[in-house]
Amino acid sequence: MKHSNSYGALAILALALIVGVPMIQAQSRTRANVPFDFNLDQKSMPAGTYEISSVNEKVLAVRNLNTGESRLVIASMHVEASPYDGAPQAKLAFRKYGDQYFLAEIWNGNSIGIQFPESKREWELKVASNASQPETVVIAMK
Repeated sequence: MKHSNSYGALAILALALIVGVPMIQAQSRTRANVPFDFNLDQKSMPAGTYEISSVNEKVLAVRNLNTGESRLVIASMHVEASPYDGAPQAKLAFRKYGDQYFLAEIWNGNSIGIQFPESKREWELKVASNASQPETVVIAMK
């Protein structure tokens, strides 16, 4: 039965890709120049210009325009900005431990953002460095 679950998940992802391709092209895209390597969903991403677009309301495409490498991420945790934060901005927020960066949030310019939980690798770095709070690095998107 494990195989059928794996095939089912793969089929759903394939369907999201097939259905999502026209949606990516039709929707607005935002870009950000990320000057450092970072981790996204257990994967290392190189520094470069990134384009963020939504495939649908639950799936985002994160694409490095320099390398062409793309990554689909599931937006499972939405967060809402406080009215005290000022005007909403399109931005990427990273958690930084030493010289390691982890994508923490994506904000598309309205009051709703997507937050990524700590990965296993990030948690290990946090424990090893005895850091209670990581440094937050924010990069504006255009």
